[in-house]
Amino acid sequence: MTLSFAQLKKKTIVFLVLLVFTSFNTFTVSAISINKAPSEKTAEFIQFNANSIAVVKRSLKSGNAAKYTLEAYQHLIQKADAALALNNPTVMDKKFSPPSNNKHDYMSISRYWWPDPTSPSGLPWLRKDGLTNPETQTDDVDRRRLGKAMGSIKLLSLAYYFSDNEKYAQKGISLIDTWFLDEKTQMNPHLQYAQSVPGNPKGRRSGILDGRLIPERVLDAITIFSASPAWNTEKQTQMNAWLSEYLHWLTTSKLGKAGAKQKNNHGSWYRFQVAALAWYLGNDTLLKQAIIATQQSFSEQFNEQGAQEHELKRTRTFFYSCFNLQALIRVANIAEKANLSLWQYTSPEGYNLTLAVDYLMPVTRGEKWPHASKKIELTRLAGILADIQIHDKNPKYSQALHKIFSDLAKQKKLSSHQQRVYYEFALLKPQLMYGQASDQQ
Repeated sequence: MTLSFAQLKKKTIVFLVLLVFTSFNTFTVSAISINKAPSEKTAEFIQFNANSIAVVKRSLKSGNAAKYTLEAYQHLIQKADAALALNNPTVMDKKFSPPSNNKHDYMSISRYWWPDPTSPSGLPWLRKDGLTNPETQTDDVDRRRLGKAMGSIKLLSLAYYFSDNEKYAQKGISLIDTWFLDEKTQMNPHLQYAQSVPGNPKGRRSGILDGRLIPERVLDAITIFSASPAWNTEKQTQMNAWLSEYLHWLTTSKLGKAGAKQKNNHGSWYRFQVAALAWYLGNDTLLKQAIIATQQSFSEQFNEQGAQEHELKRTRTFFYSCFNLQALIRVANIAEKANLSLWQYTSPEGYNLTLAVDYLMPVTRGEKWPHASKKIELTRLAGILADIQIHDKNPKYSQALHKIFSDLAKQKKLSSHQQRVYYEFALLKPQLMYGQASDQQ
């Protein structure tokens, strides 16, 4: 009889013996040596456009915001109000303890792995790419809690920014305290036990992907919260120390070094994490290394048509092509802040970001995606199109983006991802949503 994940819970000791990783009793990291202390760079955004959101805030305050922007703001406040009642997630709430027996260590189970039906114990688990095992997405481990905590921090920071209501800052900062700073509840700054697989005796470099949510959703939130009396120098110092230790683990640990060698989206999101953290913390050496590594990855990730060959091996080829490109573009945007080139970079073979974006463009014109894929959601392209039109003035990018949102506006029901993209653009980038001739203005 094959044991399910739920049944394995009842055999915790056996599970932990057979589970996953390079086992050791304790995990410690030393503080990273930073080229220079965090400086005025921490007053700038990693991902938000400061000018754009300032214009939106003024339009909301003056009552001149577009209807869809006002609706997005109301949606934001509704969700932020709900988040005020959230019990602060913490890694201490998981039911399992990792092999270190320290619940402060983050732990998750890889989503595409399932019990082996031919094995009496179900071990080792087998990979079924693109097919999520729902038993890996429960609160027995930390992945959902990480997503909820990081997502709520971002949500509350935006609610605070646009409303100036301190209650949102206080709650968001309390979430940061619980997840990162409070000695009783904090996550240790490493991912040694992330995306584990039952029956696999090694730590998995793929688990580093979980950590992208930290720089993606928290760094800009801290910048916004720094305007609040509830955020102080002590918290900033503590948070910088946590982020520095995490960056140190990413770049010096055995698992981190293995993660740096990944050639697909995992490698791209690894480099995004290093670039974002290095830029935020003022570590110019690591920042340049991450950008150069991203440049070098073009030769391995793209072909002469701009197809991303590693992502085309997946069952969700369109999703992963967009997902990987999102990471590369975020590194490119950080490089721009540091006056380094990635948008303008072309590999010796002639591969660049524009070539990769153009490979995806025919789908926006109604042409069939030439690869097997479970689902095609054009909203996956929205952020990519928004960024490339800043660097390439070809009107085809803005026209494609306008069409995506015009089509969304005609739909009676949106998927959760479509709704999230629509509201985020309406609030943060409303000027990019529709053409001037649109009646949506």
